[in-house]
Amino acid sequence: MLRTILLCTLLNTGIVALQAQADEPGRYPLYMQIGGHFSVLNPLEGFRQVLDMNGIGGGGQVLFQMGPGRPVFAGLDFSLVRFDEETVGFTTTQNGFPENYELRTRTNMLLGHVLLRFKPFTNFFLQPYADGLIGLKRPYTRTQYVQLFDEGEEDLIEAYPELNDNTFSAGLGAGLQARLTSWPDLLLDARCTYLMGGSARYLVRMDDPPAVIDDPIEVFEERITATTTLQIQIGLTLQFGL
Repeated sequence: MLRTILLCTLLNTGIVALQAQADEPGRYPLYMQIGGHFSVLNPLEGFRQVLDMNGIGGGGQVLFQMGPGRPVFAGLDFSLVRFDEETVGFTTTQNGFPENYELRTRTNMLLGHVLLRFKPFTNFFLQPYADGLIGLKRPYTRTQYVQLFDEGEEDLIEAYPELNDNTFSAGLGAGLQARLTSWPDLLLDARCTYLMGGSARYLVRMDDPPAVIDDPIEVFEERITATTTLQIQIGLTLQFGL
């Protein structure tokens, strides 16, 4: 009799545990986050000694929760920032009418990373998190040839690369999300990320550029250093259950 009671108790406990596991996805929705951000990229160490300016731009990220109720998210994070720009304008005459043109050379950096985020659940409107990132940095320089019209309108005639390179990037970040509204679930998102970077070739403005130039690329020179950076971001994130 005692064995029968123990067996029934064990079976009943197992059934309850299985039911609890089956009910778990219903109790905790699976979350997805989509966000956009304004970004400031600050070169560090040897990179800063050569490129003494910050990159300004923006980007976004897509994150998926790694299971209902789990405080871990994984996804993709990307940013595009611009460091410097030089322009040269000129005017030509076509059929007796002046036409205005401009050459623009811009130095940029594209960052793309796979992201793993630990975000503990809180009952407070502030939600801290920690990130681990691994991916690449792509410094590149591009020149555009545009025709200018009245009222600020323009037409892109041609665009061509001057110098591109890729390098490894990895780092850690910390951030804070503040809930602005519950429906939709809109979060104010601020993050700071330290990203180590491998060596890469890129263009920077010369210390003593020519006084007169015909092409904006003439004020830049090629350099190569490690690309360690500190990235500061602020933006909005939309969170919803799947």
